[in-house]
Amino acid sequence: MKISKIHIKDFHQFKDFTLDLTYPQGHEKVGQPLDKVCFIGQSGTGKTSLLELIPPLLFDYDTNIIEKSGSAVGTSNIQATYHFGENYDYFYESYLEYELDRDGQSYVLAYDVFDENDFETNEITQNVYQDWTGKRSKLIYFPANLNFNIDLDENYDFNKKNIVDFSEDKVSTVWNLILEKIQNYQEQELKIRQDISKVVEKSSSDIEAIQKAVKQLEDWKNSEFNPIKDVADNCLDPLLAKFKLRVKTELDFKTKDDIGFIKVEDFEGNEIPHGLWSTGTKQVILSALPLYLLKPKHTVILFDEPERSLYPDLQRTVVNYYSSLAESCQFFYSTHSPIIASSFDPWEIVELKFNKEGKVYRETYFEGENHVDNYKWNPKYMRWDDILQRVFDLEDDGSPDRKVKLDELATLNVKFKKLKTKEQEHSVEALEIVKNIEKLSKELSKWN
Repeated sequence: MKISKIHIKDFHQFKDFTLDLTYPQGHEKVGQPLDKVCFIGQSGTGKTSLLELIPPLLFDYDTNIIEKSGSAVGTSNIQATYHFGENYDYFYESYLEYELDRDGQSYVLAYDVFDENDFETNEITQNVYQDWTGKRSKLIYFPANLNFNIDLDENYDFNKKNIVDFSEDKVSTVWNLILEKIQNYQEQELKIRQDISKVVEKSSSDIEAIQKAVKQLEDWKNSEFNPIKDVADNCLDPLLAKFKLRVKTELDFKTKDDIGFIKVEDFEGNEIPHGLWSTGTKQVILSALPLYLLKPKHTVILFDEPERSLYPDLQRTVVNYYSSLAESCQFFYSTHSPIIASSFDPWEIVELKFNKEGKVYRETYFEGENHVDNYKWNPKYMRWDDILQRVFDLEDDGSPDRKVKLDELATLNVKFKKLKTKEQEHSVEALEIVKNIEKLSKELSKWN
């Protein structure tokens, strides 16, 4: 399922606000819902609010966005159009209405969400619906403040979750999905090692028998699926390498009680205790691991501020990396990072701005028809400073200290020109000015 349109009649800073979330003319997917969307804009424009409105619109799932909206009087209507089916040929519209009383308390008046009964009148759409619902896993939400607690709860079952909301659930609990596989793998390995020990005890001088037993272990390791090595090779190690770390695949435990959350080591094989993990390491593991283990399909995935605690080189890669871990999913991101934004085409970016009345509108990047060739810039091809100035509307091209130095340099140049006009360019004052110009120029050019 993918969302193609959101309309908000009246909700706080949003009034008669409509988002078209489809590919533009000239694109091979023209008219289809976007695979990924990036919300940017000044703080307070409603980026996170848009993320939190999606779960109640699609699945009647309460994110408390209405309750957190403050005091008001009146009725609001929020509507979403979303598509399903193999080629997203079928669509459905859902809406929610609510009213806030004078005390700011929220009362939901009506939901009209996705329901199987809505498709019984049409045999074709009913068949598509049944086929599609058998594949979908609904929605995953990653808030900005991920819970970094890595204590496991073995009673937690993700297979029973329709909505995976990591503002409520600990991300580390996804490790439960492979705990049993890890245990089974280690039990088999221990059994083979015990067999080797028995061979050595019985015939320590029979080198051929010992070699045969050891080869049995090697063959087993080469043929048997190792769940931890799978996670390491296909999910985490490519990202952890940026931290000079890797997943510890050789685990030294003997019983299920020894199995904890994933372990990490440096390139020398020294294990890094969980308490010494950097916030960046936790962020990488606790955002990538759920997508790999949950294996979402036909799912809406929400990320609020994915750049948190990540160095720029990782920010450059995470958006495309997350997409590679999910099949036929739609991603929504809210970010303040120009580096994150550089992973998106211009039609995938929703820039929110305030108008004179304090209401939010979407800044459009194209002129005339919404066509791929009509966009005035594309963050994928721009320098970081250009993205900051053109897309994020940052007026200055450097810090205030840099601006002060540039003003000093400009003033000195003006003074020297005046002295030169008076044929005093060799005077003591002029020579001192030239000396200061050279010093400032060298200092500024050093960092350009």
